[in-house]
Amino acid sequence: MLKKRPSQAPTLSNETSKEPIPATTPTPTSTNSSLSQKELTLERARAVFGSKPGVRERRIEIDAASTEVEGIRVPPKPVEPDNCCMSGCVNCVWDMYRDEMEEWAEQSAKARAAIQAKRESPESAGSVDAVHGSPSHTAVSMDDDGGGSETNWTGSTGDDKLFDDIPVGIREFMKTEKKLKQRHKAEEIPT
Repeated sequence: MLKKRPSQAPTLSNETSKEPIPATTPTPTSTNSSLSQKELTLERARAVFGSKPGVRERRIEIDAASTEVEGIRVPPKPVEPDNCCMSGCVNCVWDMYRDEMEEWAEQSAKARAAIQAKRESPESAGSVDAVHGSPSHTAVSMDDDGGGSETNWTGSTGDDKLFDDIPVGIREFMKTEKKLKQRHKAEEIPT
């Protein structure tokens, strides 16, 4: 049951407090209002989408954190982004993640191959003196000869395994974005 009639109920115009209602955001009065408004907009965007360093700054961070293995600079394994808006931005965080992950996988594979080549080189073979006509490498373990029949298997390129832990929707989004980027690069090249 209502204790007051609808005409007596408080509304915005007849509320009991007589204090003026403050504006939610003060209007800038300085001549730099466009600059401060732009900064304010960027700050709001950072709060919603997270801040993303520029491409050059990101490259510097990656180079600083890279390690050198057998003369090959291996970047750190990239961290999966969590601030994608899925709108197909020019510099999408998933595109950058894919590029960084592919670079990491490529450099890691090169480093592994360099380590394997160093292991298989005659200088790193067993300390047995080589006799003319004898093999230059003496097997120290049964895996030194290259392993079993699994070395003859042909597998996938490895890109699928690289992104296995990423949801399938994001994987397909990244593939589509990569195809579009390649198509745009092909269109830019004058023939």
